[in-house]
Amino acid sequence: MPYAATNGYVRVSGRAGMNTLVVLVIVGVVVLAVLAVLAVLRWRADARARALPPRKRALDLEARIKTVLAGPRQKYGDIFTDYSVWKAGRETRLELVATDQWGRLNEFTRCLVVRYLWRVLESLAGGAVVVVDEPAQEWNVEIDTGFRDQGFDWKTFGHGPQFVEE
Repeated sequence: MPYAATNGYVRVSGRAGMNTLVVLVIVGVVVLAVLAVLAVLRWRADARARALPPRKRALDLEARIKTVLAGPRQKYGDIFTDYSVWKAGRETRLELVATDQWGRLNEFTRCLVVRYLWRVLESLAGGAVVVVDEPAQEWNVEIDTGFRDQGFDWKTFGHGPQFVEE
């Protein structure tokens, strides 16, 4: 008789008790294995995050970009309130904060300005240009090769519509 009643409790004895113990041990081992796998995955993710180089401001490039921004500022007004150049490993990134005037420019004109800034940055250090505002915009090699500029650049584009209202 594998089950015996004693003082109101059921006691498992014999082969059934052994099977229950084996099942509990197997479940415990599986739970420990799953926890170990999760710990290893988390450790790898943390190691990858630590492996990324920290971003550093590139003050020398910021000084050069300041002079580059003078051209679009003269033609379109104060379209950027702030900018910063960051380096992370081999990547260089120009981040621009735009004004309301930037939003008034049509999309083609914005593309021409961002493309001009990207080309200057690419010639100085290689990198991407990102406008951190609405509408957000990013420019890199892949975008540049697919851009149909119709032969215009920001300096020569001025006889057609440049603002959204036009």
